[in-house]
Amino acid sequence: MNKLQAFWHHVPRRVRQGIVLILGLLFVLAAVITSPIPGPGGIPLFLIGIAILATEFEWAQRLRDRILVLVRQLGDWFRSHVQYTINIIAIFASVLALGLILYFTSR
Repeated sequence: MNKLQAFWHHVPRRVRQGIVLILGLLFVLAAVITSPIPGPGGIPLFLIGIAILATEFEWAQRLRDRILVLVRQLGDWFRSHVQYTINIIAIFASVLALGLILYFTSR
């Protein structure tokens, strides 16, 4: 890994930024494309794209840091409201089950 890092840091900054920009935006674009598909598809792809962009761009680092703060705050809230968390999960699971039942029985 150290050889790869050394090589990467010898690549001119503009070239590195171009490569990172293209790769990061591909992930963000893939997130937009996969967002209508059921499942979490778009969210991890978006986060990966921002993480890639954050390696070379300050604006992406600030965005990544804001996202991390929000995720930590959300996790803290869920941990401090265990009963609410259980209720939210139960409601979500019930709605999902009802939706699946209605979907498959209406075919």
